[in-house]
Amino acid sequence: MKKSVVILFAILCTLWTAVASASPHMDESIFKWVQSSARCDYFFNMQQICYGKDDKGNIDFNKLVVPVIKIYDYLMIDDVVSKRRWNGNSVEGFSDLVGAAEYYEINLQDMTVYFKQQDFLDSTFTALAGNRPDRTVKLDTLSEKSFDRMFYNRIIDYAMRNRVKLALRSNKNAESELLAKMQAEQDEYRAQNKATDSRDNEELNEEDAAKVKAAVEAQNKDNKKEKSRKVKKEDDE
Repeated sequence: MKKSVVILFAILCTLWTAVASASPHMDESIFKWVQSSARCDYFFNMQQICYGKDDKGNIDFNKLVVPVIKIYDYLMIDDVVSKRRWNGNSVEGFSDLVGAAEYYEINLQDMTVYFKQQDFLDSTFTALAGNRPDRTVKLDTLSEKSFDRMFYNRIIDYAMRNRVKLALRSNKNAESELLAKMQAEQDEYRAQNKATDSRDNEELNEEDAAKVKAAVEAQNKDNKKEKSRKVKKEDDE
């Protein structure tokens, strides 16, 4: 009996090691891990998240464009493959399926998420097949315990903590007045909302930091001039 238990334990350990080693390595400087559910790990791309554009091609600072990656466990992989077979879709290469890349557009004003595209990935992160879910969900319609809702909220929190970085990533030539406004909003948000992970409060590179500092100083100078003008006008009256 004891021998059988030892053998069973050894088999389970071997299987666990095989599954663990099969998980692809995620570069933490690019992909931000947010959470793990029973079926997958959730990551979003910190280097590519940016603001979107409106219908006229202008930067829309209420719209986030964010690529994410979900790494599946073996049960989720089996489920995806089974559904593709059932629907008559190709499963070529799906023996190496590890997860999916998904692309969202998050409207910060309406608090909606548009699920734009999904690409299934193999262990080299090569796309095996794709589809366009083309659906929109309102965050407040999701349960507070929903993994999707928690994931979306964490992405939004990251964006609010790094509004200046995202603004410069979206438009390197952003105007000084806009940068000063973004910096003020970012500072206020960070002060009022404690970070889940202190690393979420990222710093700008030296060049961008100098640009934002100059923008803030210029804005403060303009504010002082405007205040002095108003005081002088009141005194004259």
